[in-house]
Amino acid sequence: MNTQGIKLMACLAAGACLALAAMPSAAQAPAKPAASAPLPDWSGVWNPRERNLFDSSALPENQKAQPVDPLKFFEASYLREYPPYKPEWEARYVKTLTDTQNGIGSDPTAACLPGGFPRMLGTPYPMEFLVQPKLVAMLFEANSQMRHIYTDGRKHPDDLEPTFNGHSIGHWEGDTLVVDTVGLRGDTIFDVSGAPHSDKLHVTEHIRRISPTVIEDKLVIEDPVAFTKPWLVTRGFVSRPDWDLTEYVCEENQRNPILPDGTTAFIGPHEKLGPQAKR
Repeated sequence: MNTQGIKLMACLAAGACLALAAMPSAAQAPAKPAASAPLPDWSGVWNPRERNLFDSSALPENQKAQPVDPLKFFEASYLREYPPYKPEWEARYVKTLTDTQNGIGSDPTAACLPGGFPRMLGTPYPMEFLVQPKLVAMLFEANSQMRHIYTDGRKHPDDLEPTFNGHSIGHWEGDTLVVDTVGLRGDTIFDVSGAPHSDKLHVTEHIRRISPTVIEDKLVIEDPVAFTKPWLVTRGFVSRPDWDLTEYVCEENQRNPILPDGTTAFIGPHEKLGPQAKR
């Protein structure tokens, strides 16, 4: 081999050595990004654990009392709860309770308006969770309501128009979904008792599955207009693996038909109208 060929071989060898030196060793190879934690499995149908008084701790005997006569559920003694109201809002609530006792109803859902949030958490009809990487949706059988919880990192808009369900953003802390909701209308109520709130309502939730059959929702409810301090409420949903969501059309009144004797029946989840229908 001549001198020029020897120099070329040396150059190639040196280049190869430099290339090898530039390549990271197996120990130095960049680590792959850690896989995201798997999302929890909340599939299936869930039914509210508590009755439809929003604060379950307010009912007699810590809500263990059940009136023998179903109609007594609508008496004030079974409806009264104790949000941390300012005096003027407490007076407003007491007037609503008194009006109800006197047969003057004021529940917006009687006109087929949505119950809205957070009342939808206590309406005694089942619901489903749809858990996705950037969104958790809650599908409610009652009035076919749907709630979106955005988990894609967005913030609340600055120009929110108040709505029945408000605007909800969330993030995961392990297996717990932390949700922040604002932008709620001030003309909805917490439950069948008529407990009011303002349009400055702010709700923070911690939702997690505490057992194979129970999902728990711990709520911190703040209302600087109506409340003197935050209101702490815990609600739960119980698994109903043999249930499906069915159609609920308030405008057709197909869940509260008028019976031949003129009374109103109540068809609960997965019940059919018959002689045993509740009145």
